[in-house]
Amino acid sequence: MSSIRILLMDTERLVAEGFRNLLQSFKEFSVVAVTHDEATTLRQLRRHHPHLVVMGPGAGGNGGMDTARAIRRSSRHVRIIVLASSRQPIHMREAFVAGANAYLSRDIDAQELRDTLLTVHREGVALSAAAAGQVLELVSGGLSRDASPLDLLTRREREILFLVADDQETHHIAARLGITPKTVRNYLSRIYAKLGTRNRLQTALYALRCPDFHPQSVVKT
Repeated sequence: MSSIRILLMDTERLVAEGFRNLLQSFKEFSVVAVTHDEATTLRQLRRHHPHLVVMGPGAGGNGGMDTARAIRRSSRHVRIIVLASSRQPIHMREAFVAGANAYLSRDIDAQELRDTLLTVHREGVALSAAAAGQVLELVSGGLSRDASPLDLLTRREREILFLVADDQETHHIAARLGITPKTVRNYLSRIYAKLGTRNRLQTALYALRCPDFHPQSVVKT
């Protein structure tokens, strides 16, 4: 596996150095920059083009969400991992609305952190089932008792879900819908977050087992 480039951002220098040493201890990762403020983060983002941005628990004002939004505007395809001290659903929601791909507790152990970063790099998102349920309820504004998570999907997301359930590869989906493979992966990340699934297989099984999913209702282009 080629090295996964990581930009680490934390306003607390000692904390940032500790995370840098931890991440560098894993052979899969290369920390290409450590930053302590938004302006430097954006400059280093343009310079190094990292695969992942890990925002530490001291990522700055507003929990770092302003910086997360700026990162997302600057680079659509970089994946953002928020390490936070708060486990409140409202803070999780704010992180995902700001563009985060994963929201992790700062007391995560080293092996779980490694595995989660690898999942985010590979699949685009990582979210525990418990956190997914909390975020889903907040994002939806409170689903009714009989509502389905599928109701949160846009028409395009349902199209892609149908094709994933039909075992179509990413490049085939892209060609069929007239979009790029990266765009498909971005849609998949949002689908995973909304359904609380972690990968394509779980998502396909979810769709196939869900009585609310009717492929014939999907408009195919």
